[in-house]
Amino acid sequence: MLRIPKLLLPLLSLSLLACSFLKDSVEDATWQDLGCDTTQKVSTLAIYDMVHPFYETDTFLQLNIKPTAIYVATVGVRQEVEMTAYKLDSLNQITAIPNPAGTIGVTPTWVEQAYLGALIHTPHYLYDRWTRILENDRATFLAKRDSIKTIMAEKHSSIKVISDLRSIANQRKYLSRKRTASPVSMHNFGLAADFAIFRGHRISNTLASYKPLDTLTAQYGLTWGGNFVGFMDPGHIQYFKNGATLVQKYPVLRFEFEPYREFYLNTVEKAVKAGRINRVVDTADLLTLLNELRRNQPCACGKIKKQINTNTLEKVKVLLQTTPYNALNDIILIGDLSHQTLSLVSAKGIITLELGKWR
Repeated sequence: MLRIPKLLLPLLSLSLLACSFLKDSVEDATWQDLGCDTTQKVSTLAIYDMVHPFYETDTFLQLNIKPTAIYVATVGVRQEVEMTAYKLDSLNQITAIPNPAGTIGVTPTWVEQAYLGALIHTPHYLYDRWTRILENDRATFLAKRDSIKTIMAEKHSSIKVISDLRSIANQRKYLSRKRTASPVSMHNFGLAADFAIFRGHRISNTLASYKPLDTLTAQYGLTWGGNFVGFMDPGHIQYFKNGATLVQKYPVLRFEFEPYREFYLNTVEKAVKAGRINRVVDTADLLTLLNELRRNQPCACGKIKKQINTNTLEKVKVLLQTTPYNALNDIILIGDLSHQTLSLVSAKGIITLELGKWR
């Protein structure tokens, strides 16, 4: 009789799925990517839907586009145009550009402005982009971190905080050196810290020295890296249990995790084949939540390349004549609902994807 470990239970959907123990586990697992259904028509497009297919993707990075402004145009079935335009000023702040004459003005929320700004400017820390929603959590975390450090210092006076906020560039460096297991970390959001206990000029790697963090983090409602499965990090503490709990509280932050979906999928799939899904439960939980948030929402299929409708493109370019649009530096995002396409237009060419809905 097959017995399923309790650690698998959060990943079960409708039936018992025990990774490699069942033949259909990969197909039925809730973390599985079911893809974009281009047979379903899209009637509306949010700024998120138009930006995220090109954010941090290989295609966008390979183009090496560094725009000074971005124009977002949605063309309806009756050829009506909604347009939003933003530019980056000398202080790396996103500022509005007046809507072209003849277009329907749209005022993005601050979250939508953050999405747009992500195509123009990369902040040093992801926390800088999301300070508005994370600053209270960060302040709470820092207070708890410092309290824990004070208690730990009673026995280990040499203890120091050696890592707090971390840039995406450093996160990628650590990932390439296998010093982290994820392309996005709580450090990037200012919600994690690493302690180090020094023995002279060297950092102690003795697990027993950091073991008190287990009890202390539990008392303060934090998570200890020494309890991580698959990648133990005894000097690490963080505010949220994992990426899934962070995104569950702040769904807008899925924007930062979605570009690395393939990485997360590969991680879980390898663990499934090796019969070690218990080592990637946190990653599977994150993928499951991301799937829930995007189900039946608009998608742009990166596997189906299309040609932009010439009339649509010309209509948008005519409207741009009344703006500071610079074809050599700026980019245009065009969501064409009448032809069910999403396009990125730049001096280096046009990328057009077919629209659909996430399964």
